[in-house]
Amino acid sequence: MAWVAPRTWVVGEVVTKALLDEQIRDNELVLHDPVMSMIPKPIEPITGASTAVALAANDTTAHLGVVYVPRPITVTGLRYNIGAGGAATSAVRFALYAEDGQTKLIDVSEVCGANTGVRLIDVNPDVALDAGNYILLVCHSVYATSAKTITRFTYDSTFEAHIANEPDLSGTLTITGGAAPTTIDIDAFTTVAAALIPEVRLMGSA
Repeated sequence: MAWVAPRTWVVGEVVTKALLDEQIRDNELVLHDPVMSMIPKPIEPITGASTAVALAANDTTAHLGVVYVPRPITVTGLRYNIGAGGAATSAVRFALYAEDGQTKLIDVSEVCGANTGVRLIDVNPDVALDAGNYILLVCHSVYATSAKTITRFTYDSTFEAHIANEPDLSGTLTITGGAAPTTIDIDAFTTVAAALIPEVRLMGSA
């Protein structure tokens, strides 16, 4: 549900239930909707604390991981943490897909340069997510000088062998020019020990 601009009423206009609901009830719900956030966790076993790991030193390799969103959220922004790396033109991209890889729900990027620390990328328009499993992708949308290190979850990469017609729980995928594909072939993950599942915080409202 999104804010609707206040209506300019005209003389003689019939005030209907639908108009009153939109202008009063729905807008009050938006105004008083509590801000919330969540950090989706990988569905595979976690073996330790999060750590900073370098993205691939190019704009043709994306890192992917399956994460679990525990409750519905309308996402307005995404926070992540940079450890080091990059130059003035460096940029990163995050994308979120449905578990079957056939629907891209979020695709955002930002020029982060050589900055470090916690960053916020706006998600516009807002994206409503239901509880469930999703595929999270991160890559350099522009690679410059050195790889950015992104805080990620430490996980057990030997937990599960590939199961046909299901996504691996983490891996890499070849992309073109730092772009997130429209869809993902979930059988095309390349499982490697250095693959990472980025730690992100989804910002938004219930």
